[in-house]
Amino acid sequence: MPATDLKNRLIEAATRAGAQKTGFAKAGPVDDDMTERFGQWLEAGNHGEMHYMANHADLRRDPRLLSENTAGANTVMVCAFSYFHHETQAPGAARFAMYAHGDDYHEVLRKRLTPVAELLHQEGFTCRICIDSAPVHERYWAAKSGIGFIGRNSQLIVPGMGSYFFLAEIITSAEIAPDAPCLGSCGNCGKCVKACPAGALRADGGFDARRCLSYLTIEYRGALPTHTDTVLRGSRPTAEVLGNRVYGCDECQRVCPHNAHPPETGIREFGLRPELRGITCADILAMTPRQFAETFRHSAVKRAKLTGLQRNAAAILQPDTVNPHDPRNGRG
Repeated sequence: MPATDLKNRLIEAATRAGAQKTGFAKAGPVDDDMTERFGQWLEAGNHGEMHYMANHADLRRDPRLLSENTAGANTVMVCAFSYFHHETQAPGAARFAMYAHGDDYHEVLRKRLTPVAELLHQEGFTCRICIDSAPVHERYWAAKSGIGFIGRNSQLIVPGMGSYFFLAEIITSAEIAPDAPCLGSCGNCGKCVKACPAGALRADGGFDARRCLSYLTIEYRGALPTHTDTVLRGSRPTAEVLGNRVYGCDECQRVCPHNAHPPETGIREFGLRPELRGITCADILAMTPRQFAETFRHSAVKRAKLTGLQRNAAAILQPDTVNPHDPRNGRG
């Protein structure tokens, strides 16, 4: 099959799977500049306790090493799937980031991309589907393949569509013509920097995960500090900074001008599950392990575990229970 025909068939298959945009890049080592900046970011401790981000540096630098056939990995295919929907949680509900409203995207996207992988296999090519958990610089490859650009909020922004997207990659031995990289930028906007609740975003494009509410409510396993240094507004009680957020934070996306008219997902699994519509912090504190398992079956929220979710709810409703001796008090 001619390479152009295969490319068109892959785009069509990805679109049928629910992807809003698909791009291709030549597989190879990431740019030295990217590797250096990521290394400096790690050395500064900006990844907090996400120690896995420092693992497998060789794989992260060259995605060809993740392929089923290292010698034959020629292309990184990137697909962007919208998870935006217009359903909202009830006023006063414990807030969950929109990406976690529905089913776990790892499961959903892997299943949906399986027919795309089968197409490649049928044509005699090897491939591997990568969805977030593999050590891949996803946003780098998304920009390289023309999908979008990395915004000041560290999100991948698809021009004309915004940032409410999941990314997935297929590393394949098929040699497909690469698309032109996306060279967009945020210009002088900076709205996300001003809106970030705890000052995780910097005007120069830097990002300190240790200040990010998504990191604190999902990845961080320790006791939350009583106060958080919000940079722009000084030290504030952590309960005040959290608001009603118990899992993640969409503030930098909410204020982004690129998200004025985001495309609604056509994937029903990403819609708001009924159990989250009116759930409260009190409900979470009273939740049993069995209730947690039932409520969040096939949900990304399981990553925080019941203990983490209840810690976050307690920090909002019972701020005196957070750790007053946490060394991060007053520093975010």
